[in-house]
Amino acid sequence: MPKEPKLQRVRFGDIAIGQTFYDPISAEYFIKRSESYAAMISGTADGTVPDEFEEDDLVGIGQN
Repeated sequence: MPKEPKLQRVRFGDIAIGQTFYDPISAEYFIKRSESYAAMISGTADGTVPDEFEEDDLVGIGQN
């Protein structure tokens, strides 16, 4: 399993729509699309399939 990158941990609800972030649960990168949905942009994902996040979910932001 790949090691989680060193990123600042923040709540999903605190990041702006359009911002990319790292999800430590799935070990993938996403872009926030709305207040409760984001779309995966790493791997073979194309950023169009929504995935639900809770406001209090911890995610990582910073360097990719």
